[in-house]
Amino acid sequence: MTSIDDTLSEIRWLRNEIWRCRRSLKTVLPAAERQAVEKRLHEQLSAFERLLSSAFPLTLSSKVYSGKSTTIGQTGSSEALMVNVAIPSSGLFGKPNSG
Repeated sequence: MTSIDDTLSEIRWLRNEIWRCRRSLKTVLPAAERQAVEKRLHEQLSAFERLLSSAFPLTLSSKVYSGKSTTIGQTGSSEALMVNVAIPSSGLFGKPNSG
């Protein structure tokens, strides 16, 4: 089993290789060399994504934070969509929610 330091080191190495490939692609290259660099870049990006997903398996999606949706104004108005997430029902700072 590899340590987190080894994994982070490999992530940094792949990131640096990706940057090198991208810098290289910004220069004038013969067609064959350009194809080789593009292929290498694609391989490194795939390896980078695999390594990140194995090192950090938790992902956050919009479904986690969807909360309750309420529209303001006309019903069905896509412009006035408000998402009520983490708003306590008793009001702000524990004060009763009275008029």
